[in-house]
Formats: sequence, structure tokens, C-alpha cells
Amino acid sequence: MLVSGVRAKAKLKREFLATFACAALCMWAAIGWLLYRSHEQAITIATADRHNLARSLAEYQESSVRAIDLSLRVLRDEWQRAPASFNAAVARHEDYLNKEQVIQIAVADRDGNLAYSRLPQQVRGSFADREYFQVQKKRDHDELHISEPVMGRITKRWAIQMTRRLLDGQGRFAGLIIVAVPPPGLEQVYGDIRLGDKGLITLAREDGQILALTGGVAQAQRRSLAGMPGLQADSPRTGDFRGAGPDGAERFYSYRRLSGYPLTVYVAQGAETVLAPYLEQRSVLLGGGLLGTLMLAALALLGVSRALERRRFLDERERLMLDLHDSCIQSIYAIGLGLESCRRMIDRDPRRAVDALADAGASLNLVIQDLRSFIAGTPQPPRSEEEFLAELRRAVPEQGGPALSFEIERDALEALSADQALHVQRIAREALSNVVRHANARTVRLSLVSHAENIRLDVSDDGSGIAAGRGERLGLGLHHIQARARKLGGRASVDSAPGEGTRIAVDFPRQP
Repeated sequence: MLVSGVRAKAKLKREFLATFACAALCMWAAIGWLLYRSHEQAITIATADRHNLARSLAEYQESSVRAIDLSLRVLRDEWQRAPASFNAAVARHEDYLNKEQVIQIAVADRDGNLAYSRLPQQVRGSFADREYFQVQKKRDHDELHISEPVMGRITKRWAIQMTRRLLDGQGRFAGLIIVAVPPPGLEQVYGDIRLGDKGLITLAREDGQILALTGGVAQAQRRSLAGMPGLQADSPRTGDFRGAGPDGAERFYSYRRLSGYPLTVYVAQGAETVLAPYLEQRSVLLGGGLLGTLMLAALALLGVSRALERRRFLDERERLMLDLHDSCIQSIYAIGLGLESCRRMIDRDPRRAVDALADAGASLNLVIQDLRSFIAGTPQPPRSEEEFLAELRRAVPEQGGPALSFEIERDALEALSADQALHVQRIAREALSNVVRHANARTVRLSLVSHAENIRLDVSDDGSGIAAGRGERLGLGLHHIQARARKLGGRASVDSAPGEGTRIAVDFPRQP
């Protein structure tokens, strides 16, 4: 079946649609890459800021805890050395401890009873039921313990109790020395830090207990960070991750562990805050991408219109070129071969030379008819099987040319339409002409056979094959073969190797 104008237009539209789709895909791929870069950049910038803030806060908290712990050690030694002068020692530390916002300095005996308090006391209280007292009492080593925030029974204020063990002369547990400090109150100390909506600064123990939280310690009592990265002793000192906080909100976290103390500072920002620059750029890029897609679609429609017009021009030019080359020029070339053969036969066989001249004259008349039909634009009438074979035989000279054999199935020949027969004839003549001019072949075989759905034209020779450098000289003829194969709705293939001959096969569908 020949490729109709409708199918050609449909194919051209598909090609432009594919081009449009490719251009749109490339544009959206570029937009996707820009959005990816914007997303990563927003996260990277926010992460760097959180890193710096977490490091500053951790250093501040570490310095504060270390200063209080140093005072605990000094005051503990003073209490165990000279309890009577302990109050004076506390007074000497008072100015320094005030800088750490210390609420209370106290001493509890082995039973948890209050043995000393810096604050005036009406009633001696007991710390025996407090978690920090029980923890220190059960320990067998000296270690700073930092309690969770508790409401002070004496101060009536939220406080974190930092404690160390007291020992008697036999090294047994003799009580605690206690320094009570308010929760670091990061919302007060760093109140000018803007982390955006759902931003949080948190100080937590390694068990997940929150010691301080932006927004107030009362909220910390209802939450825990247990299992969150950065709390474990083997965790990296700094890190970043994204996840849901205790309140379920999605956040980006950066943390830093305190050196020497089981505490971790977390700085968190809400996901929407971190990604705000990306979301803004996404809106711009998506709008631009939509506009660009519409413009590409308009250009594609314009391109289809222009391409169809150009396709009509190229088809017409190709038709003229193929008709001139494959009909008139090839016929004239075949006549020239016949005349050359006639020249060689004049002395040896004058009678055959006369016959050859007559054949050349007949062929010239056919060429003249072809040229007249070409100029007038009238289609050539279909030729009979005999005319078909005679036309092909004229492409191979009787003297000096390869031996030509045919295998033509009548069913295959009768199945050809007039246009198909013309294309098949022109392809066969071009292939035979190439064999005569270039192959140096002894034999050439042409077959036209029919299959269930396809028809195959096959031209094979035993010549020298297509060697390196010869393809350029054969290029125009092979191009014409390919062009006519496409007009038949099929394809042409060339199988050749130096010294092993050449085979040209054209497969095309039968007309229904």
C-alpha cells in the first residue's frame, strides 16, 4: 500500500508533536532541576543557620553547666571541711552564681532532710521523695545529676536541680548538695531569635526528658524526645534530620551535644518556614512553565503548517528528481551502454549491430514518450509483464554485462497497482544499473515474490561488493531506492561486504 497524503500529513504531525513533547519535556526537566536546586539550597541555607545557632546555644549551656558544677564541687568541699563557715562560702559565690540565675543552694542529709538552705526557711523540708535524691542515693560513684524541671516546694518556682553526692568519713552516702536553677528559659535568653512559625529551641537529657523549651517549661512536662537522634551517647556530636516533633508538626532539626554532659540542644524550624523561598520560586517557575508550554504549543502548530507546506514542495521536487533520474536518465544510460556494445559489434557481427541500433532507437522513442508524459504531467499507462521484463533487460547490456536471471511470480506482479509497478520497476532498474556500473559481477539475479502480507523485490549479484570509499559514488542511487521504498510504504535494506557481492531487498505491504 502506498503512503497516502493523509498518512504523510499524520506522520508529519506526529513528528512535530514528538518535537513539541521533547521540547516541553526538556523545559519541564529544566524547571524540575531548578526547583530541585532551589529546594536543596533552601534546606542548605537553613541548615547552616541552625548549625551555627545550635553551636552557640550549646556552648552557652555548656559554659553555664560547667560553671555551676564547679561551684558545686567547691561548695561541697567547703561543707565537708567546715560546715560552720559554709554560709560564708556561699556568700562569696553568690555574685557569680547570680549570673547563672541560681534560685537556691541547699544541702540535704542522708535521709533527705534539709540541712541547709540559702533561702530563709520557716519549716525544714525533705527531698527524700524527689527523683534526683533517689538517683544519687543509689549511685556508687560521683557524677553530676541534672533533674527534670520540678516545682520547688520552697521557692514555688519551676527549677532544675543540679546535684552532687556528699560522703562521710567512711565513703558512704551522706546526702546531697543542691543548686537549683530555673529552666534555661531560652524563650527569654534568646527571645530575639526568629525561627518562624513552629520554630523551637529545646534542651533535653539523654533519656529524652526536656529541660527547657521555647514557649515555656509547662509545655515540656507533656512532651518527651525519647528516641530522637542526637540523645544517645554514641550519637555524632552534631547532626541534622527531618521529622515530626512531639506535637506532630513536621520540622527540620539541627542538634549539638554538650561536651562532658548528657545534654543536647535542638534547634528546629517548621518545614513551611524552611521551604518558603522554594515554594515562592516554585510558583513563579510553574507559572512560567505553563506559559512556556502554551507558547511551545503555538509554535508547534505554526511549525506543522509550515512543515506541511514545505513537505508538499519537497515531495514534488523529489518526484521530479526520481522521475527524471530513474526513468529518462537511466534509460538514456542503458541506451548508451547498448550503443557502446553496438560499436564493438560493427566489425565482428554487423547484423547484430543493426539489431542493437534498432533497439536503441526504440528505447529512445520510449524515452521521448516518458519525457512528454513527464512534461504534460499525465500518468503513464500500466505495462504488461512482457514490457516490465523487457524494460529491466534493457538495463543490462547483452555484451560485456553480467548474466541476468529472473524469478518473477505472476501473483506478485498482478498484485501491483500501476503506481507500485512503476516504483518497483524504477527500483529494479536502479539496482541493476548499479551492478553494471560498479559491481564487476558475473551474474545478477532479480526476484519478485509474494508473501502473506508483503511483497519482496530482491536484486543480488556476485560482484566485488561495496568497499570503503565506494559508498559515496553509489549514494545517489541508493538514496533513490530508499525514497521509492518509502513511497511504497516499505523499507529497503542493503547487505554487502567486499568480495562477497551485494544484495538489495525491498519489502512493502500488499494492497488490500
